[in-house]
Amino acid sequence: MKRALVLSGGGSKGAFEAGAISYLLKEENLDFHVLTGTSVGALNGAYLGQARSHHELRELGQELKETWLKIKGNSDIYQGGILGNIWRLLFHSALYNPIGLKRLIYDNIEPARLFHPRIAVKVTVVSYETGKLLCADSRRPEFQPDFLSYVLASASMPFFFPPVQIAGQHWYDGGLRDLTPLATAIKENPTEIVVITTFPIDPSLKATLPLAEPGSALKAVLRTVEILLSEISVNDLQLAQAINKAWWRYPGKKPIPIRIIAPSKPLSGDTLDFGAKQIHTNLAAGYEAAKTSRFLAMESFADRSIKHS
Repeated sequence: MKRALVLSGGGSKGAFEAGAISYLLKEENLDFHVLTGTSVGALNGAYLGQARSHHELRELGQELKETWLKIKGNSDIYQGGILGNIWRLLFHSALYNPIGLKRLIYDNIEPARLFHPRIAVKVTVVSYETGKLLCADSRRPEFQPDFLSYVLASASMPFFFPPVQIAGQHWYDGGLRDLTPLATAIKENPTEIVVITTFPIDPSLKATLPLAEPGSALKAVLRTVEILLSEISVNDLQLAQAINKAWWRYPGKKPIPIRIIAPSKPLSGDTLDFGAKQIHTNLAAGYEAAKTSRFLAMESFADRSIKHS
């Protein structure tokens, strides 16, 4: 079986993904051969992509969980005080300096292991200059020298973090265009896809957001990001369902079973809150959500063929 794992963005809520991954690898003993990720999903996916065997994948799943548990606060990921924030916004186009995020990526992901052919890792980024979406594939030699920079770029939310310069262009968070990179996974022709999203989704594939009250300008920006990202995420899932339901038209094509792991309720904290308590809570939520996750409801290939014959 060729199984793909799709990891959405969500900043600090990526801890939810790590919890769900821990369950899938430890309790269900699943294996993965394609990993696609955006934003924090790119980071989690690249971490797992170092595996050269199923045994190593299980070990890396546990290490990923432990890496998240080592984060004790925002300063472990980014820096910025009031005066520094103003200076950075004026001269460096970003509110924070993600020095801890960069250290986490470069200290924990070894390119020599990442480019092993057993697992394909694909991360998405968006060009500031052109606005185009790019998928950096670990199997393609042209991406390998800068692959960790692409991972960092994929996790660089505009306004909050600066773009990452690679090959003469400036790259931002792939979630601007593709928060849950399902299409990228479908192109690999897997026999099954597991999607982990950090936003609650109801049975009709619509996002459910918590109520929020007006506050500071920064809070308003974070709320806007949350609304936009959740909408992009469900649009990706709805598109995947539509593709599956339409494939009865094409000889030899079969719907791909897509299993969704999503929070049962909005995760605690905001996207940039890396407090230890929140991370512990969201890790546990991911582990529990994986137990009760479901496959996308869809009509079977045979049923569609009969109905339209």
